[in-house]
Amino acid sequence: MRAGLITGKGQFELIEKDDPTPEPHDVVVAIHRCGICGSDVHAYVEGWKYAPSVCGHEWVGIVAAAGSEVQNVNEGDRVTGALAPGCGKCLECRNDLSQYCRTAWSDYSGPTGPTSGGFAPFLRLKAERVIPIPEGIDTDDAALIEPASVAFHAVRRSRLRVGDVVCVVGCGPIGLLTAQVAKAAGAGIVVAVEPDANRRKLALATGSDIAVAPGEELRGTLDDLTEGLRADIAFDCAGIPQTMQQSVDMVRRGGSVCLVGVTSEEATISPLRWISKEISLDTSIVFSLEEMRATANMILDGRLSVEPLRDDIIDLDALGATIDDLAERRIDAVKILVDPTAG
Repeated sequence: MRAGLITGKGQFELIEKDDPTPEPHDVVVAIHRCGICGSDVHAYVEGWKYAPSVCGHEWVGIVAAAGSEVQNVNEGDRVTGALAPGCGKCLECRNDLSQYCRTAWSDYSGPTGPTSGGFAPFLRLKAERVIPIPEGIDTDDAALIEPASVAFHAVRRSRLRVGDVVCVVGCGPIGLLTAQVAKAAGAGIVVAVEPDANRRKLALATGSDIAVAPGEELRGTLDDLTEGLRADIAFDCAGIPQTMQQSVDMVRRGGSVCLVGVTSEEATISPLRWISKEISLDTSIVFSLEEMRATANMILDGRLSVEPLRDDIIDLDALGATIDDLAERRIDAVKILVDPTAG
């Protein structure tokens, strides 16, 4: 089979690999769709040491084969996947930090994990990492369960309170989904902050109360909403260094910021402004299987709208050029899905 992998800065390769077969505790998933994540593009632009198993992690497919010890899913089940539960044996698990289990993280994104992600026709992984997808969710929509779970986890990690004025910075897929989850969690007003006019329209169409450009328009809007107090909380979903300080500046004294977008570049901040405002800072990445199940149910019952975020479906042959187009901003798609069996 062919597998698409980001192998270095500005480097994408289609590599020939053997079709996988399951070990006793594994499943082999026939991938139907896999979304291109912002982190895939960041890895391509910034040259991350990007584990093969992470390259193409927004996948959905059918269990094609199950190992002899697998009990949680059956062949033919439609599934998606995430980080495994804690192993119960490592140092983190023994100290009641199972959400940071080093064994699970190693299997997800380290040297012991799968040799490719979902940019391939088949993926072998531990069965404990997958969950069945509810019947009522369209397969293309199911490919967005994974990024929606990132948003779900971020809101849970944050200090959001019912009735808060919330700024969501960056209206890519994670930002648009975080805005929806924040609204479902009780946010009073959600302000989408995005320089692109088309994405601001999409933010309004998917449930944000207000959508504004950063800068003067944002400051004027917050002044009108809060009489100069500013937002209670900001979710920084942009994944660029510049917005870290901007997110702090748009919240009130005693407010909070949750960093969701990912970049490996260094950011310049003003510690005095952070300290003088007594800002609380949280960070968020990945999610649990339990959170993934809850997110799937939110898509199923309509609390999360993911269909408007989908732009196109491409094949593996177009994947490298598409990642480069996204990196160079030749196209402004929100979410492009890959069908690794097409072509």
